[in-house]
Amino acid sequence: MVSYTQEYIQHLKESYDKRSYLGEPNYQCKYCGAIFWYNERNQTESRLRKQVTYTNCCKNGKIKMPPYKEPPEFLSRLINDRNSTESKHFLQRIRQYNSLFAFTSMGANIVKDINKGEGPYIFCINGQIHHRIGSLIPKQGQAPQYAELYIFDTKNEIENRIKALHKEDPQETDIDPHIVHELKNMLDKCNPLVKIFRHARDLLEEHNGTDISIHILGAEKGDPIQYEMPHTKDLAMLIVGELNLEKYKRDIIVSTRNKGLQHITIFHPAYMALQYPLLFPYGERGFQLGIPYHEDENNKKKRNTITMHEYYKYHMHYRPNQPNPFLCYGRLSKQAIVDARAMEDEDRLAYIARNQDKLRVEYLQGVFDAIEKGLTESNQVGKKTLLPSSHTGCKQYAIQNYHDSIAICRVYGPPDLFITFTRNPKWQEIVNT
Repeated sequence: MVSYTQEYIQHLKESYDKRSYLGEPNYQCKYCGAIFWYNERNQTESRLRKQVTYTNCCKNGKIKMPPYKEPPEFLSRLINDRNSTESKHFLQRIRQYNSLFAFTSMGANIVKDINKGEGPYIFCINGQIHHRIGSLIPKQGQAPQYAELYIFDTKNEIENRIKALHKEDPQETDIDPHIVHELKNMLDKCNPLVKIFRHARDLLEEHNGTDISIHILGAEKGDPIQYEMPHTKDLAMLIVGELNLEKYKRDIIVSTRNKGLQHITIFHPAYMALQYPLLFPYGERGFQLGIPYHEDENNKKKRNTITMHEYYKYHMHYRPNQPNPFLCYGRLSKQAIVDARAMEDEDRLAYIARNQDKLRVEYLQGVFDAIEKGLTESNQVGKKTLLPSSHTGCKQYAIQNYHDSIAICRVYGPPDLFITFTRNPKWQEIVNT
């Protein structure tokens, strides 16, 4: 049993003399309108500007993005009319309904056991996420799926979509054909990607046997279309006949002659729109390299473009009266947030892999250290990719934090308190939510 001095106990009482409650998020960024708590303010900027300033949203106006449009009427009703039976059913199955209309498959090890309790829904994955797209028409004898469903046997499209979902997950049987039908009509009217696939269907029916390719435009730094709201001509184009792939290396090419699945790069502006047609019903362009900061052109800095982390951090903030696909669509929004985080991790890991010579410290390059790590063959030395301790979750990160904790124990002694947390549903902060 550990005894504490009266001075220490008095110090604790003085440190926590009142209820620990941050209040409601009553502050708003004057540049982008993001809501935040007072305790989230940038203390240095607030002191210099002599006003409460928050910089994690738009970096004091350096990041400017067009707001998302209001969703189509039918989708808006399903999302917002939460007292109706149809809306409750849709929100419970929104991930499945999105999968019905996704152009791409999402390969990931989804942890399903985590949702066996009665708590809020959690979307959890292990490992890496892959988005892939197939051909325009299925192989002979195979059922259509994903993008193929927009072109092949569209007279039985509703039935084919539900069958494709059952094949992917046999336990998902509670799908309303009426909702599927209305969502199909909605996307046919407002989604430019759907329109280009429907146009390809019409050409295939008219010219049977013709080779057709859909060319979903990529982007490079400085492309003028990358900051505009999308139009069909800005997102994709249809090519009939032979296609020279050398001209379109940065783009997604979906054709009648595709063999196997094609991996979609995380830097393609249609990466999210192809996977989440219900979150982006207008085919909104996503992140791409080269989006510039909104600032004085004479302000010369080492980097003047938005990073992937800054792009998604901007969109993860709540702004009143602005629809937000990353916050307002329940379970599907949670999946999209995890997907965005996986994109960031892939980007960072690729950078680390490309810059091993710069990141390796000298002792890790030694033969002795290589053998200690299990590399017994000389041809293996130097080929192992090493993650720096700054990468959260890696081995070096864990070792460094362990050493820090042991150093604390060396000074203050071993831990002797087993701290538990409880929750009262009548607490003010819970009632206010």
